Amino acid sequence: MPNSNIVKERFAAPIDHAEGVGKRLKELRRRRGFTLAQLAERTKLSVSSLSQVERGLVSPTIRTIYSVSTALGVSPAWIIDPDSVNAQDPDGPHIVRATRRRPFLNKNGVIKHLATPDVEARHIGFVVTLEPNGSSGGEQYTHLGEEVGLVLSGTLVLEIENRTYRVSEGDSFAFSSTLPHRFYNDTSTNTVVFWVNSRG
Repeated sequence: MPNSNIVKERFAAPIDHAEGVGKRLKELRRRRGFTLAQLAERTKLSVSSLSQVERGLVSPTIRTIYSVSTALGVSPAWIIDPDSVNAQDPDGPHIVRATRRRPFLNKNGVIKHLATPDVEARHIGFVVTLEPNGSSGGEQYTHLGEEVGLVLSGTLVLEIENRTYRVSEGDSFAFSSTLPHRFYNDTSTNTVVFWVNSRG
């Protein structure tokens, strides 16, 4: 009869690994500001399967790892074994791959992903997706800095002081962030904007 301790160890190892992966995914998802439902929508995976992975009940498939890593802005290797991944991005400090954009904001139907690397100190670029009825809020606001944007797809409604502009695909804009402003998407499809803010 096999040693009971050896049997326990054999079955414990994969469970521990799954728990470690699940814990990392859950912590990262929360830091990124995503609910399970939002992550499920982005990855096209079910809420129940993601929940089981986060709780360590199942080991994630390769498809799950790649889908989740893309949505959360990390490499698949980091999810599997973060200790084995060099902290330095293989592309260096000047390149941000489309698959490695980090989520920055997810609120009121406005989703921002960082498009500039950390080395760029003065300007911050975002790929901003406005879902239908997504907006910056009901009131105009101000802050330090300047803003420049290019609408990649869809239509953006941009209010600057007492004027309202409808900015469509291919149109661009620039204004001082100290001017009262707000923006929103009043269409039934997503609007995507490449948006740059200066740090002031």
